[in-house]
Amino acid sequence: MAKTRDHYFDNARFFLIVLVVFGHLLRSFVTENHFLQALYMFIYSFHMPAFVLISGYFAKGINKPGYLMKLVKKLLIPYLIFQTFYACYYYFIDDVKSIDVNPFDPQWAMWFLLSLFSWHVMLYLVKNFNMIIVVLLSFLVGIIVGYFDFINNTLSLSRTFVFFPLFLLGYYATSEHFNVIKNKKYLPLSVASLAIIFTFYMLTDFNFEWLFGSKPYSSLENADIYSGVKRGLIYIVIIVSTFSFLNIVPKRNLTLTYIGSRTMFIYLLHGLFIGLFRANGWDKAFGGNMMIIMLGLLIMSALIVYIFSHNMTKKVAAPVVEVKNPLN
Repeated sequence: MAKTRDHYFDNARFFLIVLVVFGHLLRSFVTENHFLQALYMFIYSFHMPAFVLISGYFAKGINKPGYLMKLVKKLLIPYLIFQTFYACYYYFIDDVKSIDVNPFDPQWAMWFLLSLFSWHVMLYLVKNFNMIIVVLLSFLVGIIVGYFDFINNTLSLSRTFVFFPLFLLGYYATSEHFNVIKNKKYLPLSVASLAIIFTFYMLTDFNFEWLFGSKPYSSLENADIYSGVKRGLIYIVIIVSTFSFLNIVPKRNLTLTYIGSRTMFIYLLHGLFIGLFRANGWDKAFGGNMMIIMLGLLIMSALIVYIFSHNMTKKVAAPVVEVKNPLN
């Protein structure tokens, strides 16, 4: 009997993957307009953290025999395939000057596959220890690693450590915890929290790469004791915005809920368009008009998500995305 999917989590994944695509398109405009920069930072406050948390929630089968080997097939093999593919693709569309197939330096969005595998391995090592201690130490480590320059994008180490606490929170969360998160009586508070966070970004101006979690502090500023404090404050913003977003997500089955089960296809394939968009300077076609930019990017995001979640795309891409025979 086929396992019934949870509409809530598929809805969350659907909205998040739309924001991933929209955010990657929006990246070309963040230096042109402060509103667009604030919007970009707002999205990055919760879209990947929420994906990480949900991934942790569905990692509860880690004790099953062969679980980690299944992850090798599900994550590492697609990582190596797409890491090589995008290295060649970006070269041929003139986005980069040389082909770099270095598996230790994740291409663009490929970091998530590598970190996701690493989070499962790390979880396997710590899952039998005290939950509170493990979570608190993971946040502390996420803050401390910023002081070490060698913990950077190599093997996606920085992001792996920085976002591991979110993965743990998801893993330790129960269905009862999520019933609280889903409770719509908190909707006004969630909307207000997100509005305050966006307003904060509108009233401030700091390096948005702090939200990526991919670089040591020395690459962001002159590192000092306050750098760790800043990451601690960013953790608070991330947690509040992530749980606020998850509270807003509808629980019922929507017309596009099914797309939530196909986010890996969209995530791995949307770089085909993003690469062309950036390499060919298509952002110049919007003429700097903020309303046209917003409308145009929303339309493009919707089309990209629809095309790369289509049944035909799934059938064609299944051998490399899911590493299986699409006829099975």
